[in-house]
Amino acid sequence: MMSVKLALGNVKKSIGSFLVYFVTLALGVAMFYAFTALQDQSLFRYFEKVYNQKLTVLFESLSIFNKFIAFVFGLIILYATSYLLRKRKKEFGLYMILGMNKRKLSFILVLETFFIGVFSLIFGLLLGVGFSQLINLFLGHLFAADISRLSIQISLHAIGQTLISFGIIYVVAMCFSVVIVNRAKLIDLLKASQQNETSWWQKPWLGSLLLVVGLAILSWSYYIAWHLTEIVHQDLSFDLILYAIVGGIVGTYLVFMGFSAFIPVIAPKFKGFYYRKLHSFGIRQFSTQLAKSVFSLATICLLQFFALGILVASFNIKVGIEEKSLSVVPFDFQYAITQAADENDEGIPPLDQTIVQQAVEKYRAYFKGMVKKELQYDTYIDPKLDQKLGTNQLLGIQDDKHFLQHPLFVSNSQYNQIAPYYHLPKLTVKAGEYALVMQSGGYFVTEVENKLHALPNITVANQSLVPAKKQFINGTLQSYSYFSYFILNDRTLHQLALQPYGKFIGTIYNQKGLSNEKDLANNWQKALPNRVGSYSAQSRYATKTSAASDALMITVVGMYLGIFFLIAAIGILSLKSLIDFEKHQQNYRILRQLGTTETMIQRSLFNQIAIFFIIPLVGALIHMIFGLKFTKDYLMLGGGYELDIQRVGVVSGFVLLVNLGYLIITYLMNRSVVKEG
Repeated sequence: MMSVKLALGNVKKSIGSFLVYFVTLALGVAMFYAFTALQDQSLFRYFEKVYNQKLTVLFESLSIFNKFIAFVFGLIILYATSYLLRKRKKEFGLYMILGMNKRKLSFILVLETFFIGVFSLIFGLLLGVGFSQLINLFLGHLFAADISRLSIQISLHAIGQTLISFGIIYVVAMCFSVVIVNRAKLIDLLKASQQNETSWWQKPWLGSLLLVVGLAILSWSYYIAWHLTEIVHQDLSFDLILYAIVGGIVGTYLVFMGFSAFIPVIAPKFKGFYYRKLHSFGIRQFSTQLAKSVFSLATICLLQFFALGILVASFNIKVGIEEKSLSVVPFDFQYAITQAADENDEGIPPLDQTIVQQAVEKYRAYFKGMVKKELQYDTYIDPKLDQKLGTNQLLGIQDDKHFLQHPLFVSNSQYNQIAPYYHLPKLTVKAGEYALVMQSGGYFVTEVENKLHALPNITVANQSLVPAKKQFINGTLQSYSYFSYFILNDRTLHQLALQPYGKFIGTIYNQKGLSNEKDLANNWQKALPNRVGSYSAQSRYATKTSAASDALMITVVGMYLGIFFLIAAIGILSLKSLIDFEKHQQNYRILRQLGTTETMIQRSLFNQIAIFFIIPLVGALIHMIFGLKFTKDYLMLGGGYELDIQRVGVVSGFVLLVNLGYLIITYLMNRSVVKEG
C-alpha cells in the first residue's frame, strides 16, 4: 500500500515531467481508436450503401497500418520512458542510499507506468470518441454525404483493439524500466547529471565540409525533383529519381551535422547581436543542444516532411480521382463491341455484322424508355498493318517501349458528333487527309513527341494521306482506351480497303434513366446478346462510386499516416527538448544568482526552445516546396491531376498548429523547472 501511495505521489509531483509523455500517449490512443472505430460508424455503412460495395480493402489496410503504428508508438514510449528514467536517476540513487532495494524501486516504477498508462488510456479513449466524430464530420463534408443523421457511436471492437495493443506496449515499457534499474549502479545514478557526451563532427573544419557536401547533395536532389517532367521526356532512368530521394535523406542529415558545428563559429562574428542581452548564453547552450540532437532533428524534419507530403497528396488525389474519372466518362452508359482476334489465325477476322446487329437491338431494348440521346461511331482497321506496331509503321517512328497503341480509323462525320463530349475540337478533314487523336499521358520520350508534333504523310491501304493538322490531338474517343484514332474523310474512308473492327454506343439518360441509374449499372449484363464478341462497357454511376470509394480509401489512409507521422515527430522533438534541458538547468540557476531578471531568463528559454522546434519545421517546409513540384508533375504525368494549392495551405496550417501546441507545452514544462530551481 505504501508503494502505491509513493507511486501516485511521484506521478502527481512530476506531472510537469509526465505532461508531454501523457499528451503524446493520449493522442496516440485517441488516433488509434478513432481510425479503428471507422468500420463501426454509421457514416461508413452509409458509404457502403451509396457506393454499392464493401469497404473491405480500406479496413484491411487500416488493420495493417494499426500494427505498424502500434509498433512505432511502442518505440516512442520506450524513448519517453528512457527520458523519465534518465531525469530521475539522482532521485533513484537517493532512494537506494535511504535503504530501498532495487526490487521495491522497480515495483514503484512499474506502478508509475501502470498509472500513467491507465490515465492516458482513459483520457485517450474519451478523446478518441470525440476524434472519431470529428473525422466522420470531416469525411462526410468532404464526400458530400448526408451527415444530418450522424450520431456518436462507441465501438467496443475498437476499444478492445486499443486496450490490447497499448496494454502490450505498457507491459514492455514496464519490463524495460525494471531492466534499466536493475542494471544501474548507485554511483552512476548519483553522477548522471554530470555525464557529458561529445560529437566527433563538432570540429569547425569538418562541420563546414559536411555542410557544403550536404547542401550540394540537397541541391542536386532538388534539381531532379524540380525537373521530373524533363527526366521522363528524356527517357532517363527512373533510378535517378530513387537516387535523388536517397540523396535528399542523406543531405538532410549532413546539413544538420554541419549546421550544428557551424553555429558556434559564425554566431560570435555578429558581435552586435551576439553580446546583446542573453544571446551569447542562449546561442552557446542551443548549439550544444543541437550538436547532441543532430540525428533526432534530421529525422524529425524528414518525418514532418513525410506528414506534409502524405496529407497533401492524399487530399489532392481524392479531388483528382473524382474529377478525372468523371471527365473521361461523358456518357451515362457506354458500350463497345469489337471483333476478337482468332487464336488459330493471324490477324483479326472481319467483324460479324449479325452479332453487332443483335447487340445493338438488345442494348436498345434494355435501355428502352431511359434514353435521352444516343450517339455511335464505327471503327475500322487496316488488315495489312501489324495491329501492335501499326501506328509506328504509319508514322515511321521507332518506339521500343510501345507508347503508341494500335490504330483505328473513324469517319470525320461520326468523329464530329462524338468529339464535344470528350472536349475535343471538331475537324474538317478533306479527301486525301487525316487527323490523329490519341492520349499521350505525358509519357512520350522526346523523339516520339517531336515526331507527333510534326505529323508525316502516311500510307493507308495503298493510298497516301497528308495531315490535316500538323500536330496530333491529345485525347480519346472512348473512356480508358489508348487507341490511336486516325480521322479520315467519310468518302476516303469508304473508298479504302479497310476492315470493320467495332461499334461504339454512348447513351445519355433521361430523367427516368437517372432515377434508375444504380439498377441499370448493376444489371447491364442483360444488355448483352447470347452471342457476343469482345466487348467493353462503362457506367458513369459505377465509375463515380468506384472513384469515390478509391478516393475515400486514399484519404483515410493518408490522414492516418500523415497525422501519425506528425504526432510521432513532434512528440519525439518535445521529449528530446526536455531531455536536453535537464542537463542545462544549473546554467539558469547561475544566471539567477548573477542577478539576471526572471523576464530575461524566460525569454531566453522560450527563444531556445522555439528555435529547436523551428529548425526541423523550416527544413520540412523547404523540402515541401520541391516535394510539391515533384508531386504536381508526378500527378500530372500519372493521371493528369492538378495540385490543389488551397489544400496545401490548410495542411501546412494544421502542421504549424500542432507544432505550436507542443512548443507551448514544452516551454511551460521547462519554465516550471527553472522556477523551481
